[in-house]
Amino acid sequence: MAAFVTGRFRGSTDTTGGWPCTGTVILDLNAAALAPYVRDGVLEELGPGRCGLTLGSWSWISLAAAIARFDADTTVVGPPELTHAFAHLARRCASTTGPATQGEHDGGGPSSSS
Repeated sequence: MAAFVTGRFRGSTDTTGGWPCTGTVILDLNAAALAPYVRDGVLEELGPGRCGLTLGSWSWISLAAAIARFDADTTVVGPPELTHAFAHLARRCASTTGPATQGEHDGGGPSSSS
């Protein structure tokens, strides 16, 4: 019963309770630093400053966004739907940008230099 309820919450129609969209990436981050933020994902240390992450979500776009929040260089291992979702998300984000103002080019706020 719990798997069924969890699955419905996640948007899945199967009885395993899994996410309908699951993908794997390699992130240029230490697994230990990422571990507190992964929740129900699977994290694997691949060496200094690199880890593998398998994560699920209710849609491919939301999965790409969830992975992008880690702000690290990312390589998609699979599936191809996740690669396409990252491309779609990149186009969507790029279309929202306008001319950068001073201090915003690095993602920060106003420049602190005087």
